[in-house]
Amino acid sequence: MNNPSDVVSQLIEDLQGDDAFRHSQAAFTLGMLGEPAVGPLLALLRHDQLDVRMRAAWALGIMGAPALPSLLNLAEGTDSRLRIEAIRILGVIGEARSLKQLLQGLADPDPQIAARSARAIGKIGDPRSYHALLTALHHPSPEVRFEACRALENLRIPDAAPFLMELAEQDQEQTIWGASVAEVARRAANEVKQGRPVLLDEEFERVARLLQQQVTPPADPEP
Repeated sequence: MNNPSDVVSQLIEDLQGDDAFRHSQAAFTLGMLGEPAVGPLLALLRHDQLDVRMRAAWALGIMGAPALPSLLNLAEGTDSRLRIEAIRILGVIGEARSLKQLLQGLADPDPQIAARSARAIGKIGDPRSYHALLTALHHPSPEVRFEACRALENLRIPDAAPFLMELAEQDQEQTIWGASVAEVARRAANEVKQGRPVLLDEEFERVARLLQQQVTPPADPEP
């Protein structure tokens, strides 16, 4: 029987290789292995190649709960790039247990961390984040305001509509990728008026979403 550490090492090697099919197999298998693969995958988040970092992140997203404690620790670190990556994966995992850390990130002085936290909070969709997201509508960074609008849209709390419409009428700024804050605020206002839709089981929905993604998705143009 193969030593589990040897299996993980081989899969980590495959994840960094040139064969796209083996990338896919390795990423999915590492995600299914759980705790033994957490450390090696976290190490790959420091890799100098973006596609390798993305594969590792995808595997951690597939893994879900076993990766959560380590990702929460990483999100509290001093390396801003690793913090942003950890926060992004926390949003993919979608565990409500990460909400406290993400709310702290939303208040971070680094606007990239705050924006990424807002996006992750929106993916979790926990109504306890409602008031923090309303406050984020007044953030000096248009990227943070944009992501706060999208997060509030996901919450589908009708009381948010007037605040979003006010932002839509007053905000003339665009994000660094050229998106209009006013436009996303107006769309979010229209959506939240309809209230919260009926959702599938959260874990089923999370895994189904991940399985629809490419193992090496295109680089996200947003922060």
